[in-house]
Amino acid sequence: MELILLRHGETEFNRADVFRGRVDLPLNRRGREQARAAAAYLSDLSFQAFYSSPLRRSVETASAVAEPHRGRVEALEDFIDVDYGAWSGKSVEEVREGWPEIFDLWVNDPDKVTFPGGESLRAVRKRLRVGLGHLARNHSGRVLLVGHKLINRLIICIVLGLPTSGIWRVDQSNGALNVISHDRKGWMLRRMNDTAHLKGLESSDQRT
Repeated sequence: MELILLRHGETEFNRADVFRGRVDLPLNRRGREQARAAAAYLSDLSFQAFYSSPLRRSVETASAVAEPHRGRVEALEDFIDVDYGAWSGKSVEEVREGWPEIFDLWVNDPDKVTFPGGESLRAVRKRLRVGLGHLARNHSGRVLLVGHKLINRLIICIVLGLPTSGIWRVDQSNGALNVISHDRKGWMLRRMNDTAHLKGLESSDQRT
């Protein structure tokens, strides 16, 4: 199978550079333009299925890609964004000041992090493995999956066999796409963080 892994388009929380998680945000104007650009870029390909995180920003992005194909987007709970708990909606500075010890773990040893009132990254990685296994078992052709920055980073770490700390070596821009294949030998990353279709629509770099 071939997995086209897309990060959703920009939201206002991306612009503000705050932790988003389960906050159910719509795309902003640039985000909608990024989704349309991705849709045009992928319009000549054929897809077996279209999947998304259940959150609105991902569903909107996936729906834009599916529309030219008259496809239906199915939301998969395994790929929902991380539950940041008390960090949701807070800026990097607020988190650093409010939870200095956990923030230090987040930066230096993320595999040990459990977000206050939220979930652990070990649990997130486990559910992503389950979701990827579901896709590999049920498809032999090309599928779309629209996820989130940290979710996509972790998926790529799983594919490459990297530890969770590898998230800091994986970039995922709003609207960027990755190409991942799966066969009897396992997963292979073929393209990462491709933004060629977003010329003039790129989001500024964010830390969260």
